[in-house]
Amino acid sequence: MNNIYFAFVTILLIIAIYLMIIDSYFSSLAFFSLGVLYVIMGWREKASQPKNALIYFILGLFIASVTYLGDFISGNILLSTLEMYESN
Repeated sequence: MNNIYFAFVTILLIIAIYLMIIDSYFSSLAFFSLGVLYVIMGWREKASQPKNALIYFILGLFIASVTYLGDFISGNILLSTLEMYESN
């Protein structure tokens, strides 16, 4: 089962980096999904390998929260920019 998770993580990381390079809005969704996948990996590994599980869990929470926060901030900036353009 671990090999499947690592395959998904690797493929999702490659897709997220590619989407980030071509400047797509879906890159934030791919990175958020990567963070959620790391959280799931950490949750499932907690019984067999607690040290690795903690690393996966913290890394997943960090990736998901930074991606969510960054997307929220960029959305607010875009919204305020649109409001400025509409007022003129």
